Formats: sequence, structure tokens, C-alpha cells
Amino acid sequence: MALIDIIIVAIFFLIVIIVGFVERKKITLEDYWVNGRKTKTFFLIATVLSSFIGVGAILGTAGIAFSGGGLIALAIPFSFLFYLMLYAKFIAPKIKEFGDQHRAYTLPDFFTIRYSRRAGIVAAFVNLISYGIYLALQILGMGIFVNALTGFSPNTATIVGGLIVIAYTTVGGLKADIRTDVFQFIMMLFLLFVFLPVIIFKGGGLTALQSLPSSFLLGTDFVPPYVIILAFLFIGIATFTYADLWQRAYAGESKRTVKRASYISGILAFLFLVMAVLFGVYGHILIPDATSNTVISDLLTFLPVGLYGLVLAGFFAAVMSSADTVLLITSMTIVHDIYKKGMNRVMNDEETLKMGRKVTAILGIMALIVALLVFNIVHLAIQAISFYVVLTPSIIFGFYWKRANTKAAIWSIIIGLIGVVAYLFIDPVQAFIPGVVLSFLTFIIVTFLTKNNTRSF
Repeated sequence: MALIDIIIVAIFFLIVIIVGFVERKKITLEDYWVNGRKTKTFFLIATVLSSFIGVGAILGTAGIAFSGGGLIALAIPFSFLFYLMLYAKFIAPKIKEFGDQHRAYTLPDFFTIRYSRRAGIVAAFVNLISYGIYLALQILGMGIFVNALTGFSPNTATIVGGLIVIAYTTVGGLKADIRTDVFQFIMMLFLLFVFLPVIIFKGGGLTALQSLPSSFLLGTDFVPPYVIILAFLFIGIATFTYADLWQRAYAGESKRTVKRASYISGILAFLFLVMAVLFGVYGHILIPDATSNTVISDLLTFLPVGLYGLVLAGFFAAVMSSADTVLLITSMTIVHDIYKKGMNRVMNDEETLKMGRKVTAILGIMALIVALLVFNIVHLAIQAISFYVVLTPSIIFGFYWKRANTKAAIWSIIIGLIGVVAYLFIDPVQAFIPGVVLSFLTFIIVTFLTKNNTRSF
């Protein structure tokens, strides 16, 4: 790597650290968790997209396409586009209204208020499992790109990258997160408008796709066709349960702001996911001996000096902007949902903020250890989504079905989790299918079998 590339990436890190630490002593609890509920449209678009497009979205999707998913992996971005549009229309405004009315901070707050404290605790544990996996995934991605920059061993690189994210997230919370997200969002545009065209050109253009085996392009060697269909139908529905999207909706200035930002960021997210699929496909053409973990970092070698540093900084931006959010969400789940609400602990805002920072640091270190032990991006990405989906019925029916009740919510989550965990031992790639099907069926059946004892909110 040339000196100019190292300087470019070093400047990027310096700006992120400076932005992340600005006004750190003036942070309140509202700032730390929901940015004072006053985030404007542009900032909301930047932070939603930056949080959504991370290791799972880019490296995970590219890894699926590279490993045999081919162009059929486009089912993933189209699924997310469909459900993100539904989220923007029907769910995001409801979340904002709920958050303002009840001063909510987290996704499990909805389960506590709409259903019961027990439902809130169950949702908090699911949130903790999902985001714990996702946090390890982000830190692992950091390590891959630090390795590309420095030549450090993957483990050393993972440690270095993880510690950077842990530091500024612990100090500044969501306020620092949003500040850094705006800068990182701008850097991420280099991936879409610079790196992708270069790779398509180097790979022989669109006509080069014709040389690939149909079994690769159609993904038949990766998974059976029915899995692709179910992936389109169900993977994107997990967006309704993403705690980071809920947190951003809470942080928006108004319902109109949240709705508009959700539409725009959803379209941009679709473009980035399509980009990731193309990276995997063209990686198969240019470097067939690569691995699903490293295909994108290996593609960086096709860039000229100077551009290499800018694009690498763009990847760091994508990974770091998701990692800090996931770390913050996981910390909030433990402090706010499990410790304060679940265990009935009374703390003022100052004490909560202090504890939140400590837990953030500890969780970051724990996720770093998990990332070092489970060094597989594709599996981590799919497993995280598989756990998310079991919360979906309780959210959709909780907003739009008056008969939805506590028993239905709790049993829906439990049975869905059993389905996911059991299928992880059979085929991790398909574990989301029994999870979402069982959770929906259980919710509907239990609702009709129980008396209408719903709670208003």
C-alpha cells in the first residue's frame, strides 16, 4: 500500500475521532440514546443508511453471491427494498408517534408498554442475542479492512479496528454516532460511484456475466430454489425489528421527517445491496480463489494509488457507522431494558449515563472476543437476521391488531426462537424460515385461543 493511501485513511480516522469526541462532556441521557429527538431529514437519512449498510449488508451479501449465490442473491436487496418501503409507509411513523408519546428509547420499550413487562424482557433478550452476533460481525469486518491497510494478522487487525469503534461510541453515544455517520455517509458514496464502476470495468463489463455457469448465476449450487423465494418473501421483513431503525425513528424531528428519511434511505440501501451482490459476482470472475470473508478486500488491489485509500476509507466508514450503532443498541438493551426495567432498578439520568458508558465498553470487548472466535462473515450475518425475525409478528400485530395480547407475543417469540435454534444445527442458511413461519402461526393461533385482554397504549 502506497504512502498516500495510508495518509488518506489516517486522515479519515482522525476526522472520525475528532467528530466523535466533540462536546463529549455536554452529553445528556437523551443525547446519548436518541439525540434529543430532534434529528433533521438529511442527518436522519445519513445515519439510517450508514447504520443499515455495514458488514452484514456489504461483506455478507457479497460473500453469499461469491460463494455460489450469483445474481440470484439479488433477491436480498429486492426483499429489503420491498419491506423498507412498507416500513417507511406503515411502521416508521408509528414508531415515532409511540416514542414521543411514551418517551421510549428502545425496541423492547414497545413490548413492555404494548404487552407487558415480561414481554419486554423476552424481547430484550432476543435483541441482545441478535445484536451481540451483529456486533461481532461488525468488528470482524473492521479487522478485515485494517488487515488490508496495515498487513497485520487478521486477529491483530480485528483488535485494532474494534478498539477504535469502542472508544468513541463509549464516550459520545448516539449524538457522536450521528455526527460521525454524516461524514461516513459521504465517504461511503465512493464505494457506489467509484469502486463499483472500476470493478465492473476490470471484470470485463456486463457482457462478462455471460461466461459464468448458469448454476452459479442462478444460485442452484448454493441453496435450493425454494430458499431463494422464501428469502425474498421473509428476509427483508426483519427491517421491522431492527432496533437501530427504531432508535433512529425515535430520534427524528417529526413523523414527517422520519417517513421521508425512511423512504430515501431505503432506496439508497437497495443500491448499496445491489452493489454488494455485484462485488461478489465480479469477485468470482476476477479472483475465484478468494474467500467469502476477503473477496472485497482482495478486489481493492485492482485500484490505482490514491483511489485505493479513498475507497478503503469508504469501507471503514460503512463498517464503523454500523458497529458504533450496534454497540450502542446492545448497551441500551442491557442497561435500560434488562437492568432498569426488567430488574426494577431506580437510577437517575446521570447514573444511567455513567453505567451505559461502562457497559458499552465491556460489551465492545466481549464482541471483540466473539469476532476472533467465529471468523465467518456469511454465517454471522445470516444468524443475526434469523433471530431478528421472531419479533416481527408482535410488532406488526401490536400496531395494527387490537386483539394482539401478551400471551401471543411471548409464545410467538419463544416458539420462533426454538425453530431458529433447532434449524441452526441442520442448515444455518435456512434457519430464518422456520423462525418467521412459526412465530407468525403461533401469534395468530394463541391470539384466537385467548381472551381479549389487550392493553391500550
